[in-house]
Amino acid sequence: MKVWTVLPPKELRTIAHELGMKIHSDWNGTGIRKDGRAWNFRLALDVSVKKDGYARYHRTSASYFGENKDGTRRKVASVCWHGYRDYMLEVFERDPDARIKTAWADYKGVQGFRELYPATGYRNIGPPIAPIAMSEACACRHSGWLVDLSVEPYANVYLMNQSDIKACPHFIMTPEHYRPDGSCKCDDSEHQEFMIAEWGYSKSDFVSV
Repeated sequence: MKVWTVLPPKELRTIAHELGMKIHSDWNGTGIRKDGRAWNFRLALDVSVKKDGYARYHRTSASYFGENKDGTRRKVASVCWHGYRDYMLEVFERDPDARIKTAWADYKGVQGFRELYPATGYRNIGPPIAPIAMSEACACRHSGWLVDLSVEPYANVYLMNQSDIKACPHFIMTPEHYRPDGSCKCDDSEHQEFMIAEWGYSKSDFVSV
């Protein structure tokens, strides 16, 4: 991956180590190389520490023939989706304006990362006959490591009463359309203007409201 950031290589290494990973091919301190104005490097497993036989963020095979005799997936010597997620989150925590480009997406700033990264977790990296999502190809679920397995931790979740939606003349399901007491804003003149401008309604839609 390529990282445009104010963070120096030493700090990029520190982040990896604090999360239980290493920089790939960094034996002589050359794993992070300059690429234009960006730093170019890959993450690697720290196999010196294992739990239940797995390093932290251990990826597993997505191959159709990737199962062991006991039903578990074969290990792959690379960092999984969760590991890259946690690493990039920490980079953006320290430098919100950083830019990180991978083979899957170009994350421009922390907000761009929060908007784009969750979707990559659903990408199929297995064969069509036996699909495996990128976020599933790892040992995080059954190893002894404590890893946040959520794919979309940044989503805003709203709970809406079905009765409130049914009471709306237009059965609108957008949370912003309702007041704290559950009543809809179809009778609000200012909100009506918004609905006409943004949602394609006309003044005639509010005659009986």
